[in-house]
Amino acid sequence: MEKAMDHITIGTMAKINGISEQTLRLYDKMRLLQPSEINTETGYRYYNIKQCAQLDMIQYMKALGMNLVQIKECLDGKDIRRFTQILYLQKQNLEKQMLEMHYAKQAIERSIESYRRYESAPEENTVILEYIHQRRIFCYDTKINCYSYGMDYYEHILRSLKKNYALHHLPMCYFCNVGSIMRKEFFQKKELCATEVILFVEDDFQSEDGIEVIREGMYLCTYCYGFNNEEKSLKILMDFISEHNYEVKGDCISEILIEFPTFNNYDRNAFFKLQVPVKQKKKKII
Repeated sequence: MEKAMDHITIGTMAKINGISEQTLRLYDKMRLLQPSEINTETGYRYYNIKQCAQLDMIQYMKALGMNLVQIKECLDGKDIRRFTQILYLQKQNLEKQMLEMHYAKQAIERSIESYRRYESAPEENTVILEYIHQRRIFCYDTKINCYSYGMDYYEHILRSLKKNYALHHLPMCYFCNVGSIMRKEFFQKKELCATEVILFVEDDFQSEDGIEVIREGMYLCTYCYGFNNEEKSLKILMDFISEHNYEVKGDCISEILIEFPTFNNYDRNAFFKLQVPVKQKKKKII
């Protein structure tokens, strides 16, 4: 029995530890766990049952997220402090991955909601009154009026927005739900001027600057297809407010609900929601 325990074949060693022979050969090649004996005539590898303890340690360290190079470094150095340092680094990496997964989940939920809103939207350029809950946006001021330039300029702006340090960890999905903001003074003068692009963010998003809260309330909204129709729809919304005795209570937001796949050309194709907070003016009593 004792002879059998110090003369275990590679197949048996793999089987009793729930791993493959290929894994044991890799560990041998990396000098992580080498056979206790190799028959010079046959080339057969044999292990000692006591080596299962080191194999368990390797599997344990792998379960903690350490790669084989890090494991070998720890085992060769026999340095507990280095082992602890690697664990701290692994903990930070896991926290980063968890944050990325958290934002990815939020982005997926946001995309599902955007498609739901698209499917239930009224006909293009129909103006409706909607209640919209409070939201948070990240604002990026380009200092240039986005209505004075074409799509080429928009593409440059979007690249700059993606490179912003505060947003670098957000998934790509977030950048399909961007927009622009026209400040109240320009909207009331019916002047198409908007220098700020915006990105809708969640309540737990943190940034030292650029964050604004869009208050809940009643909004006059209209929808349109494509960047080329946005200005026309804005003018329809402006005229509707004047004709129906509404008071503008805040900034106008042009939100890209969804972007459609680009098939035949390079131009973006998006579905917009234009929205401005309003209040019905009281009718004068004669």
